[in-house]
Amino acid sequence: MIKFRAALVGFVVCALLAAGQEPSVPAVPPTPPTTVPPRAQFFAGSVVDLNATQIKVSRTLVGHPTESRSFTITPATKMSKSAIKPHTRVTVRYRHLSEGGDIALEIQLQPVIARTPKA
Repeated sequence: MIKFRAALVGFVVCALLAAGQEPSVPAVPPTPPTTVPPRAQFFAGSVVDLNATQIKVSRTLVGHPTESRSFTITPATKMSKSAIKPHTRVTVRYRHLSEGGDIALEIQLQPVIARTPKA
């Protein structure tokens, strides 16, 4: 019985000493958090101004004042240059940059809806 108690005390002492030590696993530097790029947003309205580097689109919503936004056009912007003219309806898919600018990713021409007069 004394041998059993001595063995038990020895086991408990070894367990307590091992619990107080740091694990011998090499330290791995933490990985930096991945930054998710901002999602693309959309803005639909009529073209007010258009040049080679910028497009300005204006829209009016019921109950809200007229809103205009300008978007920078880059060589990577997808668009039909011949079809987009002032006063045409477009939808701009854009990305808002943290520096405060909006980059046009794609400019889509909206079809013209022919309205028939009511009789």
